[in-house]
Amino acid sequence: MIRPMMTLTTAAILAATSVQGQELSKWGDAGDWEILVDPATGNGCLMQKQFDDGTLFQFGTVPNRDGGFVAAYNPDWSDIEDGAKGTVRFEFPDVRFVGEVIGVATEDRFGGYAFFDNPNVAQEFARSNDMTIDGEIGRVIAISLKGTSKAIKSVKACQAEQPKQ
Repeated sequence: MIRPMMTLTTAAILAATSVQGQELSKWGDAGDWEILVDPATGNGCLMQKQFDDGTLFQFGTVPNRDGGFVAAYNPDWSDIEDGAKGTVRFEFPDVRFVGEVIGVATEDRFGGYAFFDNPNVAQEFARSNDMTIDGEIGRVIAISLKGTSKAIKSVKACQAEQPKQ
């Protein structure tokens, strides 16, 4: 099957907001996904889930930049350099998105953060059961998206409650 490739419009972000020391506040839960609010992004709401292999996966909104983000972190990924830029592919069953990822490395969290302003990313995320993230350094991870449709609805409800910045 040939998959169309769509490009993520990305911008350089030196570190993910949850790693910058900003306090995330809990809004609620949606199945296995925790729904949080990040004041550093203009009160952006996000969903996150910790997987059995130690991977912390986040997906959310960035209102002060009119977009969203995808982030994945794992303590075993210590080869990732903070601030390093690379290319990342998010592969869903029917479509692939490609964009820039910024490396994040703190004393206990290593991974990447990709900003997007393409609404199709969120639509695929909500309707798919799984996705594969393929980073430039050769690391490929499969993410189960079970329950994401409900979690995306919760993120939207959370965002609707936030004051406009």
